[in-house]
Amino acid sequence: MITNYLRQKLIYQIGIIVLVGFVISFVLSLYLLSYDKSQSLNKLSVSRALQRVVSIADTLKQTPDSLHRTLLDASASSDLQLSLTKTPKVAAQNSLSGMENDVIQAFNQAGYPQANITLIASPDAPLMSLDEQNMATMHQRMMGTNSMMDNRASNGHHLMLSPRSFSATINGSVLVAKQWLNFSSGVEKSAAHWSSSVLLTLVCVMLLTVLVSLMIIRRALKPIRQLGNAAQIFAHTKQVQEVNNDNLPQDLTPTINAFNQMQHQVTEYIDERTKLLAAISHDLRTPLTSLRLRAEFLEENEDRQQILNNIETMDKMLSETLRFAKQDAQPETCQRTELYPWFNAICHHYQQQGIEITLRCPNDAVGSIPVINLKRMVENLLNNAAQYAGNDASISLEAVVTSNRLSISVVDTGVGIEPQHHEQALKPFVRLDNARNTQQSNIGLGLAITQSLASKYGGELRLEANQPKGLKATIHLAQ
Repeated sequence: MITNYLRQKLIYQIGIIVLVGFVISFVLSLYLLSYDKSQSLNKLSVSRALQRVVSIADTLKQTPDSLHRTLLDASASSDLQLSLTKTPKVAAQNSLSGMENDVIQAFNQAGYPQANITLIASPDAPLMSLDEQNMATMHQRMMGTNSMMDNRASNGHHLMLSPRSFSATINGSVLVAKQWLNFSSGVEKSAAHWSSSVLLTLVCVMLLTVLVSLMIIRRALKPIRQLGNAAQIFAHTKQVQEVNNDNLPQDLTPTINAFNQMQHQVTEYIDERTKLLAAISHDLRTPLTSLRLRAEFLEENEDRQQILNNIETMDKMLSETLRFAKQDAQPETCQRTELYPWFNAICHHYQQQGIEITLRCPNDAVGSIPVINLKRMVENLLNNAAQYAGNDASISLEAVVTSNRLSISVVDTGVGIEPQHHEQALKPFVRLDNARNTQQSNIGLGLAITQSLASKYGGELRLEANQPKGLKATIHLAQ
């Protein structure tokens, strides 16, 4: 998985990191905010419950016992449950937290020295259960209130909520007038949760931030994409592709400048090499012609014939070297051409020399081709097949045209080339067969010239084994 991630485009890798980072920060922020919100609500609930319980206790002390039940019914609410018992419903604790001590001290300062307090940490703890009689009274009061507020409730205004919709924050028992006032207070469960509108807003903000970040990153990576495209074009065509270095980040400017300078240096080197090879080959023709003339005046014998053969071989080598040097010149303009008659003319030329070529090409095929250079490439492949496939081998010329590519294959059923030697066979001056000596017309430049010419037109030469035997050489050209 990590390997697959590292192979993705840089924009995708950075985008994934940014997205994961935002998601993690969003979840952590939401958790911390929710925790802080819950703590704040709990403290507010405890403080409010403390004030209400003290107020109710003061009122109980000033009223007769016969009115206590009525007072509790009137004071109780959905978020505050009350009851009076002879024994405390909340037992005293041996160890108290700091906040529980603060609440007990507040009761002491209000004049209630005996108070048992328990703060509820669980967010889903229900309110403390009261006695059945008080619960029934509370239920009847709530039902009566709801019946009086039917019209407001139908409009969405619920003044009284069920105690089950509240989470307990504090339970306690306070000794008031020889009786224990038990209470349980809490906050509405939905209050501690984030509303869907808030969550949706946060998600939209996060996605918008990620989108803007990706747009900025994509713009920052644009020079790298341009550099990659220019490098690919230069590798195929050897034509300088200047990368604009305006408004670039400072850390990319040296790289772009170095690449532009490298292109000029490489093209200058190629031009110098071409001129050097052409000059050497041209200058050698003069003494070679002189040697041929002198050899013609020699007596007719075996030595004279050997000298003439060597001179002929040297002349062919010079011709091939000149052709190899000239292939770096300006590429030929492509022309829209009907392919079947064009290929058929090449096959007919070889048939006149006694070489049978089978043509496989659609009759209506049309392609944009460099007429002269493509003929040179095809003839190189056909000559290679005719020379090394053997007399018993068959040779075929195949052409396939698609919307964006022209593929031309020369297929023979000869001895072929071992797959591990395919790449080496495309290098200049390489002859894989030791028997292919300089007495033959080939000096190892045919495939190299074809590969170089194909690359100038955005294509390539690919070698592969033919089944069951032989070699398949395919030229791919962009359309």
